[in-house]
Amino acid sequence: MSKSKSNVWNTAPVPCNQCGRFYRADLISKCPGCAARSQAKAAEKPPVGKMPRANSSTETTLEDLVRAQNRTTHAVRAFVRFLFIQLTGITLAVFLWNISLEFVNEQDCFQYGDNCTGNPFLQFLAGAVWIGAVILSSRAGWEELHKSNID
Repeated sequence: MSKSKSNVWNTAPVPCNQCGRFYRADLISKCPGCAARSQAKAAEKPPVGKMPRANSSTETTLEDLVRAQNRTTHAVRAFVRFLFIQLTGITLAVFLWNISLEFVNEQDCFQYGDNCTGNPFLQFLAGAVWIGAVILSSRAGWEELHKSNID
């Protein structure tokens, strides 16, 4: 089942005022036989220049558009700053964790069960960097997002 352009279901064809030919006035504005405009279609649709604004009762000014664009820009920047700070922090934390694993002596670990963990200081530092990155990225993202609030 399909929908008509005017969202009206099962609209019956109407006769043309000029030639009497039946056609769907809800879909086309002119009669296909004589090209006369439909009275119902012409009465229901005002000219383009006279169309009322549906979204606002006042005119949209250039300043309104600039403010809306700035709000969008700040919202996108909030997301991007959050991701970049997270990516940097997690990359540094993984790098520190992998360096800490270089201190593992595999032979001693396999033979005696000693020295099987990485450097505890570097692992602690990696964890602190990760938590710090989460806090810093969240704060930077929220600060930028607050700049996008409507005045």
